[in-house]
Amino acid sequence: MLASLGFVASCAGAASLLELESGPGRLGPVSWDGAELQRRLGQSESSGLEIQLFGLRLLKSLPPGDLSLSCRHWVVAPERGRCTGGRLIAPEDWLALEGEMELEGSASDDTGHRLRLEHPQLALTLDWSPEIGLDIKLDRLDLAVLGPVLESRLALGTVGGSVSGSVRADRQGLRAELVTEGAFFDTPDGRFAGDGLDLALGLVTTAESEDLNLSVRQTAGELLLDTVYLPPPDQAIELEATLGLTVPGRMNIEGLRLEDPGSLSLRGSAELAAGESGWALQRLVIEALDARLSELWPRWLEGPAAAAGFPDFSARGQISGTLDWRVDGEARVDLQAEGLSLEDPRERAGVRGLNAELSGTDEALRVGLAWEALNLLGLPLGAGRARLHRDEVGLRLLDPVRVALFDGALVIDGLALLEPPALESKLVLDARIEPLDLARLTRALGLPELGGQLAGSFPGVTYRDQRLAFTGGIQIDAFSGRIDVQDLVIERVFGSAPALTAQIELERLDLLELTGAFGFGRMEGQASGWIRDLRLLSWRPVAMDARFFTHEDAPRRRISQRAVDNLSSLGGGGSAVISGTILRLFEDFPYQRAGLACRLANNICQLDGVARHESGGFLIVEGRGLPRLDIVGHRRLVDWPQLINQLAGMIERGSAQSGEGQGSAAP
Repeated sequence: MLASLGFVASCAGAASLLELESGPGRLGPVSWDGAELQRRLGQSESSGLEIQLFGLRLLKSLPPGDLSLSCRHWVVAPERGRCTGGRLIAPEDWLALEGEMELEGSASDDTGHRLRLEHPQLALTLDWSPEIGLDIKLDRLDLAVLGPVLESRLALGTVGGSVSGSVRADRQGLRAELVTEGAFFDTPDGRFAGDGLDLALGLVTTAESEDLNLSVRQTAGELLLDTVYLPPPDQAIELEATLGLTVPGRMNIEGLRLEDPGSLSLRGSAELAAGESGWALQRLVIEALDARLSELWPRWLEGPAAAAGFPDFSARGQISGTLDWRVDGEARVDLQAEGLSLEDPRERAGVRGLNAELSGTDEALRVGLAWEALNLLGLPLGAGRARLHRDEVGLRLLDPVRVALFDGALVIDGLALLEPPALESKLVLDARIEPLDLARLTRALGLPELGGQLAGSFPGVTYRDQRLAFTGGIQIDAFSGRIDVQDLVIERVFGSAPALTAQIELERLDLLELTGAFGFGRMEGQASGWIRDLRLLSWRPVAMDARFFTHEDAPRRRISQRAVDNLSSLGGGGSAVISGTILRLFEDFPYQRAGLACRLANNICQLDGVARHESGGFLIVEGRGLPRLDIVGHRRLVDWPQLINQLAGMIERGSAQSGEGQGSAAP
């Protein structure tokens, strides 16, 4: 075990010094570069003793350090020596520990030379002999004592609790069986923490191999692993793995087994590499996966989902399969999901009865989906199927997908996520809406109920660099007319302060359906117009050039009393030009034409009507017949936020009323 041995003896007065030096040595996985023993001999039976190990390594993969064991008073008895007070200074890279202890040495025919160390304060007992090896017993050792080494090597903030068990190193290897009680830890950034942890840990390595066999069994306590929060387990969680640490800066994990009864069963392997920001995953192999979402979601996935903005989700179903992923190479996957359901209490998104299959490699990946029902933004979508294929160009939808929605349907004719090499990814979508009841749609979305049908096409939709562009335009059939949206672009659609620009044309919308939907007051006729150069910031208009006007060839053109009042108010101090007393005798009035325009900039709306009025104002409604009613606006510049508040108040009051009279005046 000792490569070389040197001897030095000297005398100084009544005292003498005995020194023994040795070269490199090894005991199983434990090795050292050199050793030194010093013993000072005095006139009495007592003397000083110091033992030092230089370049001590517990494993090749760990950095070396020096260990010093000293005794001030070493009393020699027949075949036995005893130290009534001593100090142990462990390598700083492992543990900076100093303390008084009892040290006892002996020599016998059975065990040869033997050294026994007890430290009551640390609840630690150490037995060592060259023939047997090193045996350490721990009895509720305070983990705070290990704080310096754990904090430096594991980047921990605080450590506590107790650990009991044994550690044995001999010619065969290193074995440890430890149990923690009420252990706790955290990191300075608060991302990782544990409390009340009861763990059973096993460590085994052999003299022939640097591989470290690890087993962990958790029976109590809670863990926070970044966004993953694991509450105390109902049944014991078990983890097993073999860690290969022979190459500095790399870790191979073989024989990985994780069992969380009722929620997760996983077997596989992994490779990690050390970097500036810590260990990074280089390869992950899952040989067998069995995940049951009803238990897995609240324990493992609820935290990451909440961090992504989807709290309070519930899930059920089963996921199984295999995976081979490499950070710089080809990935292979074969995963299946059966009976998967996700429910969002806010009804933003959800799926029921999803069966999915994901198989293939990076060069040819196949995706198959089939579901019973979908929920998107509160809209109940029906059953459907989809097949997708991914290759070096990107992900493509192989067949059109049709999903029922109320009495209509949403149809996706084409979908592609293009990821050409060395270029930015791009999403391309071709979709259309088959006619559906607009009233049911707006009720489901929590919007004012609109009449008529909604139909439209969405050709050439693209998404790139947080920019969603409807390059082909959108045609929407609504209010018995048509709404044509061109040049629609949404920037930062999923980020902060989203911006929207568009050009909108309105063609012959039925005013009775339109005004009835918003409770603005009844108005009959047809209207067209435009909203040009529209710009929204955080979904609020900040610029536009808008104009709405009625058609004089519409067969029936009438306006109700409440609509007159509201238009007069919106007209910037407008007025109805007939006697107020006479006005209240009628429930509605015939009109010749009507219109209103707004040019918005810098929070100011510049108003206009269908023509100039002799009073110097502008005509919003031009009456006809008896009683003739003209609505004239007098203030052209109106504060935009104030105008919006006025309009919102009118709609709110109109919705609260049960309805208005259905009588009519003579045309």
